[in-house]
Amino acid sequence: MSRLDCYAVVVFDCDGVLLDSNDLKTALFREVLASHGFPPAEIEAFSAFQSTNFGLSRYRLFQAALDGRFGAIRPVPIETLLADFGRRCKNGYLTQPETPGLEAALVRARQGGRTLYVVSGSDEAELCDVLGARGLAGHFSAIYGSPATKADNLARIRAHRRASGGSDGERILFVGDAFADLQAARESEADFLFMARFSTVRPALEAEARAAGCGVIEDLRELA
Repeated sequence: MSRLDCYAVVVFDCDGVLLDSNDLKTALFREVLASHGFPPAEIEAFSAFQSTNFGLSRYRLFQAALDGRFGAIRPVPIETLLADFGRRCKNGYLTQPETPGLEAALVRARQGGRTLYVVSGSDEAELCDVLGARGLAGHFSAIYGSPATKADNLARIRAHRRASGGSDGERILFVGDAFADLQAARESEADFLFMARFSTVRPALEAEARAAGCGVIEDLRELA
């Protein structure tokens, strides 16, 4: 029996699920803040928050930093931080390894008749470009990212499915590795499957996922 047997639609987060890129993202946030004059103490506070709140969009994270959540209010245009981060992230994404079993898991899911999507906190246009360049975009019916929230993007999937002839009662499985993924699944009445291997909050989220009756896998090799 497959973990996917009950689902017509499977949604994947990107960082830590499709790509082993969580450490990259954390490092790039720190680099961008340092290059625009944020002091070390504020960078440390930001990084601690970001790493335990993976899945929040860069828009919300940088705005929190500029608004003084981690120290002083900073007069840096958010567009400057976003552009710098986007350049660094796009280049870095192309060199990050896929998570174990990714390609085989996507092929099996599609062969089983399931429709696949991506929902990520990463910038949507950037994510489409990167997954296209890596030859992965063709597995997915759509790729959704920020600035929309993950819950809003799961709602977009339901709308897309209705427009494509799917039923309102279709069960959706969201494979993620962050509290933001679990929360988005709850808000959208999707089921959540925690992929633990690369999660930055593994002990806490694994405990919460199991307590909520959600499935837990180490990586995508266990998805079948």
